[in-house]
Amino acid sequence: MSKKLHEKRAELFKKSAVQIFLSKFLSGEIERLEPEYDPKIGYHYPLLESILDESSNAETFLNELHTAGILERELYDKIIYCPKCGSANISMRYCCPFCRSFNIEKSSLMEHIRCGYIGMEKDFKKGDKLVCPRCGEELVKPDVDYRKAGVWCMCNDCRKSFDIPVPTHFCRECHLTFMFEDADYKDVYAYRLTEEARKEASLDWVFVAPIIRLLK
Repeated sequence: MSKKLHEKRAELFKKSAVQIFLSKFLSGEIERLEPEYDPKIGYHYPLLESILDESSNAETFLNELHTAGILERELYDKIIYCPKCGSANISMRYCCPFCRSFNIEKSSLMEHIRCGYIGMEKDFKKGDKLVCPRCGEELVKPDVDYRKAGVWCMCNDCRKSFDIPVPTHFCRECHLTFMFEDADYKDVYAYRLTEEARKEASLDWVFVAPIIRLLK
């Protein structure tokens, strides 16, 4: 380890927020810090936020510890934020590729194996039975008389049919509709204490032990 990095860690170990946070790992209270999801703000770290003061940013705090080699991180999830208002309250919409309306209906395609007819599942339904629209044969056994042949979509606005809709995102806060290329797409991490930092923190117990005693 470089002298500069060692000095950086030593300075971080002296900070009360770092001491309290690391004590959670050293005492066995937590082994892995995982984010929690809130539909309004996205992922956040309530345990860490309860330690930090209001002026501190949890992600900045974690990035600093990660850069110093105190924490190791692994990808937990990816999240989309609205490029206009920054909200994480985003829904996915599947849209018509012709008119971009999300007023579409999805249907299953079915194939009558004997005669080869392929059509929408709703066209095969006759009451509580399945009947081939072409030849009139009743279909009873799946994968013997009939089988699924994919999906088909119909736009209720322009009335065109298609097999693959266009995915878009809709912000429930500011009502912006946007595509993936405009999305604010961010990584979300879970964190563990590195073994090297665990050993160093134990050696520097003079900083951590008083905090643990206060927490008990």
